[in-house]
Amino acid sequence: MLIRKELVEKNCLMGIWKISETRDELYKMLTQESQREADRELSNIKSKKRALEWMSTRLILQELSNDNKIIEHNSQGQPFLSDKSFQISISHSSDYVVVLLHKYKKVGVDIENLSQRILKIEKRFISQEEYIDPENRTLHLILHWCAKETLYKLMDSTEIVFKKHLHIQPFNIEEKGLIKASESFTEDETTFNLHYEVNSNYVLTWGIL
Repeated sequence: MLIRKELVEKNCLMGIWKISETRDELYKMLTQESQREADRELSNIKSKKRALEWMSTRLILQELSNDNKIIEHNSQGQPFLSDKSFQISISHSSDYVVVLLHKYKKVGVDIENLSQRILKIEKRFISQEEYIDPENRTLHLILHWCAKETLYKLMDSTEIVFKKHLHIQPFNIEEKGLIKASESFTEDETTFNLHYEVNSNYVLTWGIL
C-alpha cells in the first residue's frame, strides 16, 4: 500500500510503498497498459521479491504521475522515464519501495531497513576521516551508507568508490535533518546537502542536483 505521497520540494514528488500485498493483488492494481508491460517484463524476473518490487514501483509511478510510465535504464544502470517527463530515482529495502521524481533536476534517493548487517561492511565504505557516533554506531553507519548511495545515484558513474570518493561531514542524528557531503571523484569536487529521515522502520536519504 502507498504509505506516503508528498511534494517534498517544488517540482519534486516522493512516493513510498509498503509491500503487504501478494503478487496477484499488486498485478490487479496496475492499469491495463502496465499489466501488459508486466506480462512482458515479469516473465524474465525469477525472484518473487524482485517481481513485487517491480510492480510496486509502477504503482507508485501511477500514483505520482496519474499516468502510465515506462522505465528504462542507461549504460550505467540508472533508471530513466522513456517519455523524459521526470527525472527519477528508485530504491527498495525489505518491504519498502521509494520513488523520487523531479520535473527538471537529477535526483537520488535511498531507503534502508534498520539492521545490524551494516556492521559487516563498514570497512568497505567508511574512511578513517569520517565520524561515527560510538553510542549509536549502527544507525550512524546506515545513514552514512544511505547518503553515499544517494550521492552515487546523483553522480551516475560506476567507477565511484564509496570509501575513496564520497565524504560525509560529521553530524548528529535527529529524526529529520540535512547531511553535508562532498565528492572527490570529479575535478569540480561538488558539495551536497542531503535530506534524511529516521523512523522505527527505515532510514531514508534523498538529494537533488
